[in-house]
Amino acid sequence: MFEALKEFNSIVVSGPQRSGTRFVAKVITHDTGKIYIDEKEINFHDFRLLDWYLQQGNVVIQCPALCHMLHYITNESVLVIVVRRPVEEIEESERKIGWPEISRFQELYKYGCSEGIISRIKYAFWDKVQKPILLDRGREINYHDLTTHELFIENHESFEWDQTK
Repeated sequence: MFEALKEFNSIVVSGPQRSGTRFVAKVITHDTGKIYIDEKEINFHDFRLLDWYLQQGNVVIQCPALCHMLHYITNESVLVIVVRRPVEEIEESERKIGWPEISRFQELYKYGCSEGIISRIKYAFWDKVQKPILLDRGREINYHDLTTHELFIENHESFEWDQTK
């Protein structure tokens, strides 16, 4: 499905938490043969570690907590992908796993907000600020377009924060 993305040295997969960034990053890793780097390996919020891995090359990095920094990725050989998923589904997933309120406030703070629906805020920032800066290196993937991929797991009640095979 994503074999054509092999042409990029590295790929960053971001978007709101609970939008499917980990799943999409693992699908791209599977299809391109690149090395998967989870957000935990960059300490969730560490842009310097993200940049270090990007300099190593041949990686797919999942990093929703750094979504606000995507337009600072200047390396022309890095593709930036934002996962699109309906906001209502993201909110339902947040409720299912009990996403901590402190995490929501941390994310809001990154965008200069004290209230609001963080996934809506992230998508608006992507559309208005980041996508125009990244041009051809910024793309979107609709989460639901991947439901036919062999790594897709059908929705069920026992999902936790990491819902991948």
